[in-house]
Amino acid sequence: MSTNVYDTANQLERELRESENYVQLQSALSAIKSDAEASSVFQEVQGIQMKLQQKQQSGLEITEEDIQEAQTISEKAGENEKVQNLMQAEQQISSMIDDLNRIIMQPIQDLYQGQAE
Repeated sequence: MSTNVYDTANQLERELRESENYVQLQSALSAIKSDAEASSVFQEVQGIQMKLQQKQQSGLEITEEDIQEAQTISEKAGENEKVQNLMQAEQQISSMIDDLNRIIMQPIQDLYQGQAE
């Protein structure tokens, strides 16, 4: 009997939405949205992350000024409990997704490791 991996992936997506990590992320994001100050700080964090990522992808140098700006925003974020909660929830779900990716990719890794022997 053949398993449809897309059905399995869709089931995984539904289960992810029901996971404790997802519920915590959803709750933390709602708390940010309901607090103007926290929302503003979070938008600054996202903005600097995007700026640095775009520079890196474009092959541009990240300047000392960029680093200082990121540190300043990071300190601001560290002082806001709601932003910290959101960042922690993001880290937890990211870790879970990394684990799932490792599991999903294991057959491919096994295949290539078998070729090397």
